[in-house]
Amino acid sequence: MRMVVDAQGNPWHNDSERRADINRGVNAAHACMAFQCEICWMRNLENRDPTREDLPYVQCIRRANLDAITGMSRATVNSHRLETLTTVRNAAGLNKTPSLHERGPFPLADQLGMGTAVDMLEKSRKAKGRNEEHIQYATMRRGRSTASRSYQTSPAGVAEAASFAKGAYRVRPTNCPTQSDWFVSFLLGAQARMGHKTRTNKAVPIEVMVKLLGYVARDALAMEMDGEKAAANELWKMGAYYCTLTAGSLRSNEGFFLELAGMNQHLPQGRDGAMPAGFQLKTNRLLTEEECRKLPHVAICLLGKFKGGVGYDHHIINVASVSMSGLRSRWWLEKLMEVCRVEGRCNGPAFATPDGRLASSIDYNAVFRRYLKEVQRTTDLIPEDEDVDEHYSIYRTPRRTALNRAKRAGVKEPHLSEMNRWSREEGAGTKRVCRSMSAHYTDAVMMMPTTWLYSYAL
Repeated sequence: MRMVVDAQGNPWHNDSERRADINRGVNAAHACMAFQCEICWMRNLENRDPTREDLPYVQCIRRANLDAITGMSRATVNSHRLETLTTVRNAAGLNKTPSLHERGPFPLADQLGMGTAVDMLEKSRKAKGRNEEHIQYATMRRGRSTASRSYQTSPAGVAEAASFAKGAYRVRPTNCPTQSDWFVSFLLGAQARMGHKTRTNKAVPIEVMVKLLGYVARDALAMEMDGEKAAANELWKMGAYYCTLTAGSLRSNEGFFLELAGMNQHLPQGRDGAMPAGFQLKTNRLLTEEECRKLPHVAICLLGKFKGGVGYDHHIINVASVSMSGLRSRWWLEKLMEVCRVEGRCNGPAFATPDGRLASSIDYNAVFRRYLKEVQRTTDLIPEDEDVDEHYSIYRTPRRTALNRAKRAGVKEPHLSEMNRWSREEGAGTKRVCRSMSAHYTDAVMMMPTTWLYSYAL
């Protein structure tokens, strides 16, 4: 559903009010923003007056001005208007010149970013979107980043680049037009006018994932019996992929980081683990390292370029061999390793073709949705009227499913955040640059109070 709010997040009462607000100016807005008419802007941008052929250009300038006005609070504009009138009236009583700055003329240049605003609006008018016929605001605003980078690498921007600041952030003054207050107001107004329409992946009950994996195993076994070994192997890999995403609370691209050498090295560890007598899921109790080593678990070994890292690095997540709902992570990962050995692969990406090429996420997603539809058709776990293609995919559905299940099982912060932000440098306790795999595994054991409890709760 399209968001219908003003720049401050307040809902418009009806569509006609919304249309009126985004298509008209505000009295005295020029008193508190850098406003210029279309003719002045054309002179600033092109050093000439507009002609009949410039009508689309002029319309974009007008739209940018209106968006900049919409991006300001009308109450704030009115407050500045009243204060300005009071200042002028009081100054007249004193026979004094009002201490207000001249409203123009502006220099013959684009100091505010109007040129970039016009480029962005023209893109929003012509480009085709994925969810709608037009692009979304999030796509349109990328033009600002490109324009800012262009300025920073220009002679003027390079001259500003030197800076020094103590702390985590880099601060430097700049004359970049896209960093102006006017441009910020334009972005706020454009966002309020365009709104948002996204296709957010939904979670499914964890029982859906267990049932889906059961169907995958059923069909893979049937293919093997029919002599379709290659097709069966592909299906086994897909099942292991869906299980890995869910158990590790991973996004789709992160699952493809699973690496064979690390998996082969650490697969035996945790196989003979046993649940302690009378064990109960207590997320507020910190497990010791020795207790973690004795738990039944399996290592998910990822290799890739992670955020905050330098070059390629390993990351290991130890998860429960079997979850409370029956998600058999160890069984699926051992089956995956068996299939890869049959294909003659012992290193490189686990989810790959027999010749080692990385598997296609499009194919994995299509099969995932196909089995979700079968679960929908054969059970009441997914509503009959739910559009599977619209709301579910490998990108976030397994991850959201895991998160929802863990919350219902009683897993609390900081375990939820630590498990779902593992790729952030400050949260990646099991990621270290230039260290041996055994050292990584030791770190992974230390993280098991989070990773094992989270995955066991599924």
